[in-house]
Amino acid sequence: MAAHQGLKWIEVDLSAIAHNAAWAVSRLDEGAELLAVVKADAYGHGAAEVGRVALKAGASGLGVRDLAEAAELRRAGIKAPILLLAPILPSQAREAVRLGVSVTVDSVTQARALHAAAGRRHVGVHVDVDSGLGRWGAAPRELSGLMAALGRLQRIRIEGLSSHIDYVPGKNAVEAEEKLGAFKRLSAPYKKKNPKLIVRAANTSVFMDFPHHRFDMACLGNILYGINPSSRSAPLKNAWKFFARILTLREVRKGQSIGYASEYLAPRRMRVATLPVGYADGLTMEPAERLIGFGAGFQYWGMRRGVRLPFVGRCGIAHVLVDATDAPDAKVGDAVALPVRRTAAHRVPRVYL
Repeated sequence: MAAHQGLKWIEVDLSAIAHNAAWAVSRLDEGAELLAVVKADAYGHGAAEVGRVALKAGASGLGVRDLAEAAELRRAGIKAPILLLAPILPSQAREAVRLGVSVTVDSVTQARALHAAAGRRHVGVHVDVDSGLGRWGAAPRELSGLMAALGRLQRIRIEGLSSHIDYVPGKNAVEAEEKLGAFKRLSAPYKKKNPKLIVRAANTSVFMDFPHHRFDMACLGNILYGINPSSRSAPLKNAWKFFARILTLREVRKGQSIGYASEYLAPRRMRVATLPVGYADGLTMEPAERLIGFGAGFQYWGMRRGVRLPFVGRCGIAHVLVDATDAPDAKVGDAVALPVRRTAAHRVPRVYL
């Protein structure tokens, strides 16, 4: 940590990601696969770096959100299977074929565009079913007609049948169980007809809380990065640490106002440190409540050598103040670990361990 000379940086522990991926693979049924989700630059960890590690740890392929992310992986020399987790526009079909990726589809229009662009190749598709999330996916009643139409396109290879359940741990488990059961019944005739068909509906939350509904492929992101949204325990390792160095230190008297709008009044004599990071770096952009549990009155803090340094006043775009009173030996240049929304910290240098 101390070897890094910048004002702020992120340490990504690739051995932790390898451990988490290998653990997930070990929990799958025989013959089931892990699709490592590296969308959004692998949740901020670095798509190519994470992708290589996950594949080596047993993942069968990588999941991305769009063609730009797929192209980045191909440029990095990754030749493993890549699945676009969101549908494409028909005008993007030629690029999808060029990149050699599998594509999520929910309409005949998309499939026809891929068929027309395929030339002599075959294009793999995963047909998505909307189970209530409402973002994309064919309605269950439309699946039969869609599958029949795709079956008539000679250059289209139906590789999978998928659904994303709108499940939030601790909130709608009964509904999720019903929807997963309905999807299992819906997919059964197609799986019977084509045993190689990949049926999938398990993201991290479903993987953890509904192990009997992992199907043929688990599509996992959070688990890889050491994030467990479930109340069920898992031996995951944290792959991410964000650090910033103390830029200045100053004494603040009791009752003195500091920060924006002079809205913070020092409740006692304090030692206040300035850190050169702010919400432009993802600071105070809360992860989802279900993951972290932030509630009313939550106070952010940094950590220095095991001591909490609470935030003082509002976080700015490029700086934040912290109370370093309880760390009397803190000095300018010391590193402070901070809670940051990972996908927002895209401009901060990364150090891979």
